[in-house]
Amino acid sequence: MHVGAVEPGERAIVIDDLVATGGTLSAAIRLLERSEAEVVECACVIGLREVKGQCRLNGKPLYILVEPRQIENCCLRVMDMLRHRLT
Repeated sequence: MHVGAVEPGERAIVIDDLVATGGTLSAAIRLLERSEAEVVECACVIGLREVKGQCRLNGKPLYILVEPRQIENCCLRVMDMLRHRLT
């Protein structure tokens, strides 16, 4: 994050590609809050809920687009479709 990229009082959403331990999101929240920005919520593309990284987000809502079991189920469905087309 560049100096001056966020002004005091601005609202921010932290978005990451993957959340497991919550370390990266937690660090981003602290950085933004040191700049006196208000972190409203967090989001990620892939989330590993069983690792419990959300505990490190100081109560900020976390939205997850995809969880690994969803990816696995999707891959299984695609493999099934391909198998049926080949037979």
